[in-house]
Amino acid sequence: MTASRGRGRPTMFEPAAQAAYIDLLRHGARLGEAADQLGISRTTPTRHARTDPEFAAAVKDARAAGAKVRREGVPHDEYRYNVLGCRCPDCGLAARLGRTARRTEATTADEPPAATAGDVRPIRLERAEVGESLTSFLLARAS
Repeated sequence: MTASRGRGRPTMFEPAAQAAYIDLLRHGARLGEAADQLGISRTTPTRHARTDPEFAAAVKDARAAGAKVRREGVPHDEYRYNVLGCRCPDCGLAARLGRTARRTEATTADEPPAATAGDVRPIRLERAEVGESLTSFLLARAS
């Protein structure tokens, strides 16, 4: 009999590995990260969830709990206020200060936008000869 060289049916996704996978998801690990930590293929849990509805439901619940854990790990700042919808006083203050800083920066620009609005540029006819073509004349007028 020859030695096994990785052929044949892969090892089963055992209940202990399933529980460890679900526990990692519940603590905030992403699907691929949890599979990598357990040393299994990233497709194994997904394939197993298709055949085992109880495992699929447990993964769904663990993913929801893990998303909450990851969300709680985000610091209270403007990002959390704008993207995650946190309305705590810390996030509100950070968002207000960020908006104020951007408004101040926009009003203290080097050249005010009103000074450049409506500038008239002269038509340069040196390059375009009249009668050469209608489009070149129009392009010279538009520039």
